[in-house]
Amino acid sequence: MSKQLLTEKEIKSAEAVLSKGDRVELIPVKDGVKVIRVRREEVKQK
Repeated sequence: MSKQLLTEKEIKSAEAVLSKGDRVELIPVKDGVKVIRVRREEVKQK
């Protein structure tokens, strides 16, 4: 029997961020997985 790595709540959180076009980083922690939003923006030069 395999251990479930992501809970339904963590999957929904990640999908919500991905649907907005941002990137998601999943970091394993003691109590499960931390879902981090990663944004990239272009730096405008004058």
